[in-house]
This record gives sequence, C-alpha cells and structure tokens, in this order.
Amino acid sequence: MRLTALAISAGVALAAMTAPAAAAWRGYISHPLGFAFAAPGELKVTKGTYSGAVAGGPHDSATYQFVDDNIEYKVVVIDMRDRANDAATLLGEAEYGFQDKKKVLMDTFGRVDRQFGRKLTIDLPNNGGRTTAAFYFVNGRILSLQATVLPANGDYGTPELGRFVDSVTFYTVRAADDAIELPAPPK
Repeated sequence: MRLTALAISAGVALAAMTAPAAAAWRGYISHPLGFAFAAPGELKVTKGTYSGAVAGGPHDSATYQFVDDNIEYKVVVIDMRDRANDAATLLGEAEYGFQDKKKVLMDTFGRVDRQFGRKLTIDLPNNGGRTTAAFYFVNGRILSLQATVLPANGDYGTPELGRFVDSVTFYTVRAADDAIELPAPPK
C-alpha cells in the first residue's frame, strides 16, 4: 500500500513538473472607472475606438489584455458618456456585434453588485476558439470582460473563463488588498 501511494505521488510530481507553469492571478482596480477584477499574465494596454450603427462613433475605448496558457483575457472599456441615456440600446448593440455570425452556446442575463448585464459564450468561426464574455453599462461606459480559449490550449471546458468573467466587482472595496491600479491607455 505504501509503495502505491509513493508511486502515485511521484506520478503527480512528474506531471506537475511537465505541465506549463500558470501565471499567478492578480487583482486590478480602476478607481476612476469604478470596477475591479482579477487576471493572470502580463498586462498590455491599448487605446482604440468603437463605432456602431446605433452608437455612431468613433468613441474612445481602452483594452486591458492578458495572455496565459493560450487563453486570452480582455477587459474592454468604451466611453459612451455622451449617449448614456441610450444605455440599453447601446449595450444590446455591443452584445449583438460580439455574437453576430458566431455559434452562441450560452446567453443569459445576470447581476453583479446591483449592475445588470449579459453573459454569453460563443464558438469563434473556423475553429478559432471559445469565448465567454460579460457586458455591463456602468457610469456611461460599456464594460466587457472577455476570455478566449485559443485552439492551442483546446480545453474549452476550463473554469478559467468563468473565473475571469465572474471576478468583476463594481464595489471597489471588494478588490484585492494588493490590487494594481489600471493605467490610463496610451495617448
């Protein structure tokens, strides 16, 4: 019996040594934008624009991106303060654009910290991977958290997608004590 337990623990240790090292998850917070979340990997910040048939545009956007173990994590913030009275329509347009021409696996409404939103899981075209995303309209901004399992990873049932998307909080006091303040996007 002891030999079996030893052989099992040696096998577990060997598997741990051959598996890729996962990055530590860290907390991130934006006091000016009023949200916090957790993500693994190194942070990359980009500035962009967003346009839509209803939203018009271009509207400034910022993307906070992380990659770990062939899973891409993104937080996209779109400034819609000039159209805040159209929140429901603008959020619906962003969600539709996200899932348009893709296979929708899950589509549900949810609530986080008194903020209503929508959560979707889609398969990307041409076997491009699987993405789970959540969309919210908060303080005049569309906020989207998106996690994509890339084909190189292939574990479409991983809990990491939900862990990321569900880590968002709009009560910044709930952020990790050592949460890193998100930088402003580059000019």
